[in-house]
Amino acid sequence: MSLTRSVAVIGAGVIGIPIARALLSTPQRPKVIVLTRLGSTGKSLPDDLSIVPVDFNDVAGLTKVVKDHSIDVIISTVAETALEAQYAVAEAAKAAGTVKLFVPSEWGTPTEGAKAKGESNLFAEKDKFAEYLRSIELPFTRFYTGLFFGWLLWAVGADVSESVHILGKGETLFSTTSEADIAGFTAHVLTSLPLDSPHLVNQTMRLESDRITFRDVARIYKKPIVFVAEGDLIPGNTEKERQWKTALQIEVEAGGLSTGWSRAAERDEGTAGSTNKLWAGHVWDKVDKIN
Repeated sequence: MSLTRSVAVIGAGVIGIPIARALLSTPQRPKVIVLTRLGSTGKSLPDDLSIVPVDFNDVAGLTKVVKDHSIDVIISTVAETALEAQYAVAEAAKAAGTVKLFVPSEWGTPTEGAKAKGESNLFAEKDKFAEYLRSIELPFTRFYTGLFFGWLLWAVGADVSESVHILGKGETLFSTTSEADIAGFTAHVLTSLPLDSPHLVNQTMRLESDRITFRDVARIYKKPIVFVAEGDLIPGNTEKERQWKTALQIEVEAGGLSTGWSRAAERDEGTAGSTNKLWAGHVWDKVDKIN
């Protein structure tokens, strides 16, 4: 058996590319392939990264790719519009028999308990998929990150104006993690820990680079605050985007964007950033230090 791990990253987007690069930068330097949708193109990828276009509806074809590359770990970074594609990938991973760990696409607020509480939203969809992985006995690790640093201005509508738009008081603390910290941490734990580690198998990683409020965003980026009346939407380029931003701010105001949030208990249990310690010696980014 080869001592070099083989990792498949699904998706070449905002976080998939940094994770792929971070994996290649670890001392263990695993073999890495990026699975992309047929007809799509990845940009700014390392020259030594293998891009494998696949049909995500073809379980047999996916199984062959996983087998041919002896994939040990699958990391999904698909967007919310492509979550259903994960089922075929999981089925293929199970059929291939080589995959020891599946990382589903979370990369945000904690979703555990959403399905059991009867939620009918993105959180419940993600929670349902984790239950599916458990049902087919495919070990998984969920990564909760809070809001990416790169999304902070987007979340307050400052990408379309020069102001920070806030629903509510804007005083609720939430978790935010830089893309570099997310990628580096993910690569570190998935290459340095045994894949059957109790830290990984059917566990959650609760990351947090920083803990701030939307008022802090205005202060750090030196932008004026505009308070948005209840029932109005946060500015965005499309109606869907305005609705997404508004829903996100409502989630923040309720406390749900802390990576220590428990949907079942409906409270912050103080576990935000609790797994940061697995990356010993790392200095985590702070929003006001890199902006």
